[in-house]
Amino acid sequence: MTADQSPALERKFSVNGLSISAQQWGIGNPRKVIALHGWLDNSASFSGLAPYLKSCELICLDFAGHGYSDHRSEHGSYNIWDDILDILAIADQLGWQQFNLLAHSRGSFVAVLLAASMPERVGKLFMLDGALGFENDPVEAPNNLRNYLLDQRKFFMQNSKVYASHADAIAKRREKIAITEAECYPLVERGMKKVSNGYEWRHDPRLFGCSAFKLPLAHQIHFLKALQAPAILLAAEDGFAKWADMHQLIQQQSDIQIKQHAGSHHMHMQAEHVVSIAEIISQFFCPE
Repeated sequence: MTADQSPALERKFSVNGLSISAQQWGIGNPRKVIALHGWLDNSASFSGLAPYLKSCELICLDFAGHGYSDHRSEHGSYNIWDDILDILAIADQLGWQQFNLLAHSRGSFVAVLLAASMPERVGKLFMLDGALGFENDPVEAPNNLRNYLLDQRKFFMQNSKVYASHADAIAKRREKIAITEAECYPLVERGMKKVSNGYEWRHDPRLFGCSAFKLPLAHQIHFLKALQAPAILLAAEDGFAKWADMHQLIQQQSDIQIKQHAGSHHMHMQAEHVVSIAEIISQFFCPE
C-alpha cells in the first residue's frame, strides 16, 4: 500500500466565535471524512495514517483548546458535547451535508454523540480504541460539579509548564502514551509554542479539569441504540480490548462491529501498524 506524498493543507475555520485549525489530505477525493483526535492530542495524531487512506478527502481537526485552535472563552467549557457544534459548522462551511467520521479515544465518544443525535449528517463511523465513557454514578453528580468549578478557577489562572526542548516534552508525553519518540514528535511539534525561556504546550490548561457533568451509563446506552450509521470499533489489544465488559455492552446495545488490532491505545500512530489500520479504514469507507 503506497502513501500519497502530497503535503497536508493547513486550514482555518471561523466558527462559533473561534478559529478552529485543521489539516486536510486528499482534496477532491469522493469520500468525505472528518477526523476527531483524542484528549490532549491534535490533528497531527492522524498525520501518519492520512496519506494511506484511499479515496478519502480527510479533514483532521484541532479541537478547541488543542493544537493551533483557539481556546474557548473565559466562560467556556470543554464538556464532551461542546465540540459537536464546531464540527457541524465546519462541515457546513465545507458544503458537506453528509460526512463520515474517523475518531480516536475521546473523539470517538464525541462521534457517537454526534452520529446518534444527528443521524442525517453522518454516513459511516470508524472508531479507534474508544466508544463510550466509563460508568458514572449519578450520586457523584454534585461532587463532580464542585470539582469542575474548582478546577475551572484553578486551571484558568495556571501557566503552562515550560520545557527546555521538544525532546523534554516528548519524554513527558511518552509517560502516558506507548509510542516511540519519532511517532510522538508530530504531536509535540504541533502542540507546543516557543516562549522566551523554552517551549510550552498550546493546549488550554482547563482541559485537565473535571467535567461539569458526566453522562450516566443509561444515557450512553440510549446514544448507542440511536446509532443508524454503519460503525466499526477497532480496539487495540493493549488498550480498549482489555475492557471485555464494555465490549459486551456495545454488542448488546448496538450494531457496532468490534474488531481487534495489535498495538497500544495510540496504535494508529505506531509505524508498524499504520498501513494495516489504513487498509481496514479504507475498505470500510470505500468498499471495492
